[in-house]
Amino acid sequence: MYKFVLDADGIIKLAKAGVLEKLAESAVCIVPRQVYDEVMRGKEKMHKDALITESLAAQSKIKIAEHGKTGFAGAGAGESAALAVFRKENADSIISDDLRFLAQLKKENIPFTTPANALVWLAKNSKITKEEALDSLEKLKEFVREEAYERAKNLIGGKENDNRVLPVEDT
Repeated sequence: MYKFVLDADGIIKLAKAGVLEKLAESAVCIVPRQVYDEVMRGKEKMHKDALITESLAAQSKIKIAEHGKTGFAGAGAGESAALAVFRKENADSIISDDLRFLAQLKKENIPFTTPANALVWLAKNSKITKEEALDSLEKLKEFVREEAYERAKNLIGGKENDNRVLPVEDT
């Protein structure tokens, strides 16, 4: 089964899109302890992403992982923990939308998936329908870069007259 490591940005955006639970049912989802604790701080303000994440952890649908050594210098604490857990767990991809972190991952040839492309992954692997993916992507629209939104929409098949084949370097 495919293994994703999620940072806080990935968790929050996938919860906003309404697909975090579906992803957790479709793949092994691993969250570093530091990231989990960061997301749980939102519980005080009743943030939906924190409540969903807590519920999924309580049901063992997401795995909370401890990490040892940090990932790399220059990354935030959560991103560094995500990279350390990625390596420790021998995961397939990191889900994040942090541009600095993604640039570093790309530079080091480490596979990553943006939250928008996690929707593409779910649709292409028949975990959600095209319509569900497009609906979830619409919920993400204001939280992701326009080019990420348009690219994911095209890959899902959201434009009937757009037959371009787009590269999928981050999924």
